[in-house]
Amino acid sequence: MKVFFLVLMCLLLSLLPVGIKKVYSRKNLLSIRMFNVLIPASLSVISHIVVILANTPIVAKTAYSLYFASATWISTAIFSFCVHYSGDGINRTIYKFIILPLTVIDSIALIANIFMPFMFSVYFLRWGKEFYMHYYPSYWLFIHFAFGNLLLIYCFFILLRRMIKTPPSSRIRYYAILISLVLIVAANLSYILARIPFNLSILVYAGCFIATYIIITITLPKRLIQKTLSLIADNLSSGIVVFDNFDHCLYLNSCAKTMFHSDEKSIMQNDFILDFITKKKDSRTDEGSPFSCEMDFQTESERRVLLCSDYFIKEFNKNEAVSVGHYFLIVDITSSKNQLYEEKMLRTRDRLTNLYNQEYFYEKVEHRLKFDRFTPYYLIITDIVNFKLINDLHGKPFGDMILMRLADSIRKTAAPDDIYGRLYNDHFVMFVPKRHFDEEEYIENFKNTMQYMNNFSYTIIGHMGIYEVDDISLPISVMCDRAFLSLRTIKNDYKTTVAYYDDRLRSEVLQMQMLMNELPPALKFGQLVMYLQPQCTKDHKVVGAEALVRWHHPSRGVIPPAEFIEIIEKINIISDVDRYIWECACKKLSEWKKSGHEDLCISVNISAKDFFTMDLYETFTGLVKKYDISPKNLNLEITETAVIMDLDNQVRLLDRLRNAGFVVEMDDFGSGYSSLNMLKDISVDVLKIDMAFLQKSKNDEKSKLILEKIIVLAKELGMRVVTEGVETGNQMSFLSSAGCDLFQGFYFSRPIPVSDFEEKYFKGN
Repeated sequence: MKVFFLVLMCLLLSLLPVGIKKVYSRKNLLSIRMFNVLIPASLSVISHIVVILANTPIVAKTAYSLYFASATWISTAIFSFCVHYSGDGINRTIYKFIILPLTVIDSIALIANIFMPFMFSVYFLRWGKEFYMHYYPSYWLFIHFAFGNLLLIYCFFILLRRMIKTPPSSRIRYYAILISLVLIVAANLSYILARIPFNLSILVYAGCFIATYIIITITLPKRLIQKTLSLIADNLSSGIVVFDNFDHCLYLNSCAKTMFHSDEKSIMQNDFILDFITKKKDSRTDEGSPFSCEMDFQTESERRVLLCSDYFIKEFNKNEAVSVGHYFLIVDITSSKNQLYEEKMLRTRDRLTNLYNQEYFYEKVEHRLKFDRFTPYYLIITDIVNFKLINDLHGKPFGDMILMRLADSIRKTAAPDDIYGRLYNDHFVMFVPKRHFDEEEYIENFKNTMQYMNNFSYTIIGHMGIYEVDDISLPISVMCDRAFLSLRTIKNDYKTTVAYYDDRLRSEVLQMQMLMNELPPALKFGQLVMYLQPQCTKDHKVVGAEALVRWHHPSRGVIPPAEFIEIIEKINIISDVDRYIWECACKKLSEWKKSGHEDLCISVNISAKDFFTMDLYETFTGLVKKYDISPKNLNLEITETAVIMDLDNQVRLLDRLRNAGFVVEMDDFGSGYSSLNMLKDISVDVLKIDMAFLQKSKNDEKSKLILEKIIVLAKELGMRVVTEGVETGNQMSFLSSAGCDLFQGFYFSRPIPVSDFEEKYFKGN
């Protein structure tokens, strides 16, 4: 028995250094804790071997003391291991300030027992030929045994509590340690109670904890990884089907089982899987390379799009990759496909009409011309005459309905290789091969579409501007600009439907661009000059003038306003030009006042943008104060379209100006669609009637009657009447008899330079 136990101890002692080396080589915190267990375990085995071989009491007593001390340190190291393994922060503090000091005290007491026995002594059994311990019933001995075993029991409960809080799938990592602790405590108590000379609990200590370490550091992690990976795979929203090298199905995750209503045995009978395998075989993918494709999958309620990929599973054997199987990864990409489609629609389509938007139309046409350089094409732009007015009269929903109907008409009549879209607002565009274009047919279809959209209160009229593509290197935006230019030539023509771009229009565009470049410096260097057109009584007496602007171009001479006013508005310097003319008018009124002509007035025009770009009240009151003139000599001409956009605020502004002494005139009366309504809302001093009111009419008598009534109405409302555009004596006689107060037009004088005006009228007077 003694020899057998000695052999076991020596065998265990030879294995411990190997275990210590393996544990130490890992160099992680858990391995360090296990290292701290194995060191006192080695000392315990050595001391027990000494006990077996001892032949004197002092040697046996010393070995027993070292054995018991190392057992206490084993329990302490196990406690440290369990605390670290469970992640218990509170017990770390207990270990540092309670357990560790008590272990040191116990070790000191056991060493002291060698020289002053108060815990145990040894005696020799002659028939067994070994030393045996004799325990003293002392307080210290009780503390020693209680401390070691209670420490292990406490470890058991620490781990048990932690295990209860752990998810069921991870509890297995605590089972081995708990079982080891139970076996160690049981073996330790058995040794104490059995009172045998050979302590078998050492074998249990070492065996259990080495086995535990192997389980929790090698076996369990692999099992937990497999379990975790299985849980991850089952919780994926993608299907996974795993095969061995012989195409036997090994595993299906939950998604694949639900998706195909199959299991490992029946999956190879599923039509979708068989189709995917067939596609893979038919592909030219290299053997061993991944293969992917998108496939439609019909469920009970809808059609889905699945991305199927086949990947090989490889492991390394002697630095060589060996295939051990393969798996299918099946991802439902229906939502991403739909999202991509929606994003493409948002990027390429007009939201209202679902036609191509401007950017994508340009892109499609550029692509067409890149690969088809010899087919003749027309670029056609359509618009609806006065579409803004339709929105104002009937509301935006009605306008949107018209745009959608026009889009439907274009979609139905377009040929398969036509490209069409909506640029913006009511402007639609088509890119049509010249061989498809039949002007009469297009005009007829377009007119029918417009007529179909007419309602009882408004007639919808459309125009088409056509550019024949003669230079495919031009940007598509420039091609559209040329089609727009042709549209502008029939802007106010209600009879003509189609206009073509030609070189004459191109020359006009170049001329306009040149003027746009030259206008800002023209204003800066005084090339814009004030002209005056006299306003006279029926006796040809001049009582004032209207200030107009002319451009004295250094090379082209005098440019009339019809050629540059629109450009001024387009480049947004209209307010600067207006203020410049107002300043010229006030300066001239100041000069006339000093020369004795303070009874004359000058009328200046206020553009629509002036109401929003400056404080008109402060501007005009500041000008009359600066030049020391009377406000009644500076007449302010407005148009009904200039104030209609913000009527309430503009009415208050005009009332302030009239209260300050300015004379407010309503210009171009009769040219808008709400003139009578404006007379009700706006208080003005002078009504200016344009003689074009008579010229546009086919029934002169009716027009004259209306004009007479307007003059009478103005008089009854307390307004003076000025008629502009008077060109003949007959017009003069009629207007005079109708009660008109002042007259302006070519019959008296064209707009002339200020010096000519003064020369003609002042000296004449």
